[in-house]
Amino acid sequence: MKSIALYPGCSLEGTSGSYLDSLHEVLMALGMECHELKDWSCCGATSAHATNHGMYLGLTTRNLALAEAQGYAEVLAPCAACYHRLASANAEMKHDDKLRLQVNSDADLNYGGKIKVRNVLDLLANVIGTARIAERVKEPLAKLKVACYYGCLNTRIPRMKSFDDIAYPMSMDHVVQALGAMAIDWSYKTECCGGSLFVTSEATAYRLVSKILKDAEARGADCICVACPMCHNNLDTKQADIRKQNGIERPLPILFVSQLMGLAFGLDRQALRLDDSFVSAATLETKAS
Repeated sequence: MKSIALYPGCSLEGTSGSYLDSLHEVLMALGMECHELKDWSCCGATSAHATNHGMYLGLTTRNLALAEAQGYAEVLAPCAACYHRLASANAEMKHDDKLRLQVNSDADLNYGGKIKVRNVLDLLANVIGTARIAERVKEPLAKLKVACYYGCLNTRIPRMKSFDDIAYPMSMDHVVQALGAMAIDWSYKTECCGGSLFVTSEATAYRLVSKILKDAEARGADCICVACPMCHNNLDTKQADIRKQNGIERPLPILFVSQLMGLAFGLDRQALRLDDSFVSAATLETKAS
């Protein structure tokens, strides 16, 4: 597993530091060393790919070239947006030698197209495996009903075969089940949370998030589990206002999948940074114990 480089991206080293820290904790608990890609830079999410395709390819390919030069075979991108951008660009580079040579020339790089970009849910469910995860569980989350929310990016990469079903994915559900919890059957696991619309059209984002929260509450979920910094931000930071406007009674803690795993592994709650979220996870921890 030492051949996998961790690409944290801007969010995990900023507003979503709890995701990065809790992920490091659970990977260490599973006996996996994760080495951060040295000298990584922004991948261009979310605007570069929409405004200047050449710049976007240069930004992403630089990180892929760094991983290749540092001797890695794979890059793990926990952020869904980073995964989407790196994997999409990588697919272009691998399927078009002429384009890769042009990007290398324009950006003064030497990327040979040998890197695989891996999603965190793919790593957990398909590489580490749910059996190994289940073996590490010390405090089964048998009392918890969890809504696994994948969002619109994790399993949908153009021109690429997904590691999971794009319409109704189950990789996160399987991880949650390995922790002893119930992964509920619900209708909004891949619906968009609004993304950056919280900046440009808050009313639209509120409407989209309210639908997700309403369905999770109606299905009896105790919390929502995510694997995307943007999804976490949108479902968590404005939840009190959205619930008030839409008559949603219960607060729903939003946890990164790595934080939920850490709870089941019996890891230190401070190390998991459970207090970083706007919606308190205190009631969730009480029920889990």
